[in-house]
Amino acid sequence: MHFRKTLTPPLQLTLAMSALLIPGLNVTADELLLKDGSRLLGTVVKQDQKGTLEFKTSYAGVIKIKTTEVLELKSDKSMTLLLANGETLQVSNASNTPQGITVVEESGETNTFTLDEIAFVNPEPWRLGEGWHWTGRLSTELNHERGNSDKDEYNAEFSTTFRRIDDRIKFNGDYDRETSNDVLTDDDWRLNSRYDHFVNKQLFYGFNVGLEHDRFADLSLRTIVGPVVGYEFFESKATNMGVTVGPMYVMEDFYKADNNDYSAFGWQFHYDRFMIPDRIQFYHHHNGLLSMENTENFAWDAWTGFRFPIYAGIFASTELLIEYDGGVEGDVDNTDTTVNVKLGYEW
Repeated sequence: MHFRKTLTPPLQLTLAMSALLIPGLNVTADELLLKDGSRLLGTVVKQDQKGTLEFKTSYAGVIKIKTTEVLELKSDKSMTLLLANGETLQVSNASNTPQGITVVEESGETNTFTLDEIAFVNPEPWRLGEGWHWTGRLSTELNHERGNSDKDEYNAEFSTTFRRIDDRIKFNGDYDRETSNDVLTDDDWRLNSRYDHFVNKQLFYGFNVGLEHDRFADLSLRTIVGPVVGYEFFESKATNMGVTVGPMYVMEDFYKADNNDYSAFGWQFHYDRFMIPDRIQFYHHHNGLLSMENTENFAWDAWTGFRFPIYAGIFASTELLIEYDGGVEGDVDNTDTTVNVKLGYEW
């Protein structure tokens, strides 16, 4: 199996400029004509989903231009056009006309398409069925206090996704450990994996496997397995939102209490959005598990916070973590609330 690491986000055509701009084209003789009559020579780096073109010149480096200010873009190399129906074309020129998007194929044939008929120009290789698109995030928090009391806290989490046209594999997990005066006060972790197969661009089905441990909630191991169906409402660099639901079979091993197994309804929800492009990102995601045999046996974990990209994939974040487990017994509190400030890296 071949995995391809893709460092740039998907390059899409926006409504204002989808006929004119060629994102991600690596050429040496691109010519950019602006509405004010300016003419630039250089290389198109990419066009983002907010309608900003990055154009690299030899004299000013990379400059950003609103795509609404671009009149025409010419290139001396062919471009790959991916249509909404999955068909690909090799074209040498694209322009805006009253009839729509007019392209000239390498054979010399001319075709005109509507904006909705064009999905991408020069798409990333994985969108053409070549390899996988690999993304991921890793973050950690360390707290070391010395004084009237000695306290150490460690928190780490990761998530990674392998994506191709019709398939997706996701892994994520987190670990928390705390000691106070050399006495362990918190020790819990979660691991989750999921395979999704897409029926269309948004609807998918798959299978989920999850593992959980919480020493101070008397939970040695909770194993969660089951089929899922899900829907991606948004999937882009700017905004992501999706939900997954399905019946689960749960097996719980406890340190003191009696072991348990039951059927449950499980769900996962995720949402993130850049409030300020490339500067401030809001996010919220949570997992829920409700027993079909006892509605009081309800578990829910939620992460809500903000990420602040710093440089070259490095970011800082602050978040509120709420963990609720209605199935705990004895004097154990069923709710834990934690505020985390983290430093991480994403690709």
